[in-house]
Amino acid sequence: MKTIKEKKKECQGLRKSARTRSVIQRKLSSGPVCRLCLQEPGDPEKLGEFLQKDSLSVHYFCLILSSKLPQRGQSNRGFHGFLPEDIKKEAARASRKICFVCKKKGAAIKCQKDQCTRNFHLPCGQERGCLSQFFGEYKSFCGKHCPTQDIQQGKVEEESCILCCEDLSQSSVENIQSPCCSQAIYHRKCIQKYAHTSAKHFFKCPQCNNREEFPQEMLRMGIHIPDRRWRLILCATCGSHGTHRDCSFLRSNSKKWECEECSSSASPTDYISENSSDIPSCSSTLHPQEHFCRDTSLEENPGPSWTS
Repeated sequence: MKTIKEKKKECQGLRKSARTRSVIQRKLSSGPVCRLCLQEPGDPEKLGEFLQKDSLSVHYFCLILSSKLPQRGQSNRGFHGFLPEDIKKEAARASRKICFVCKKKGAAIKCQKDQCTRNFHLPCGQERGCLSQFFGEYKSFCGKHCPTQDIQQGKVEEESCILCCEDLSQSSVENIQSPCCSQAIYHRKCIQKYAHTSAKHFFKCPQCNNREEFPQEMLRMGIHIPDRRWRLILCATCGSHGTHRDCSFLRSNSKKWECEECSSSASPTDYISENSSDIPSCSSTLHPQEHFCRDTSLEENPGPSWTS
């Protein structure tokens, strides 16, 4: 039998070993990390585009969701109007805040519920059921105070996701119910992917095409709906293939493009079809042309003006 003293030494050794492994893991991460969550680029659907300029790197979502980060510049300055010096100040502030999930410092996001003192890194919060709203004041909430829906457990057990046709998650935060078609329940990740591919001007209820109530509820429940218009540039030679300017890294003044089948070099050559704006679909998750502006005049309800 081990004595109490021996057990204490063993526990101390285990804790020291865990800390050592953690340090080693951080050292092995030689790539750039987000200044506001201290994580690597990760999934752009969850964290947004990974933005880099000089020695500064940030996730797009960390940028717009940080609790005390002002947007003082024009959209073409810094990172979507967020100035590098302000980002560094916010990172310094966050360095004193401890994430309630991982217990480490650098938590730039605070739960906006009155009297709640929880802070968290965006990736940590997503793992623990926290929710962020991408409209108005861009508020974030911990899992205890985030907006909810009244989804009956019986429906979750009997129904499947309308978009992927697979079983719904037993965790309520991973499912979202339609406000206009009450029998329709979706996986959160499926609705988020749909929102990123359709964007604001084409986002609607997959079943009844509702463009008012459905998007408003999705925004309230933390779905990011980028504000951008799709425009395809068709191949100047065959006209049967198309691309988006940003997906193929074309310059803003480029008017011609050839697909790989028509151009062995696949270099942008320059033509825009007059009717190309009639084709709205794209699978890209990047949002470099999205215009962000924090509007403190909007409260909990995004309101019908979202479609204007």
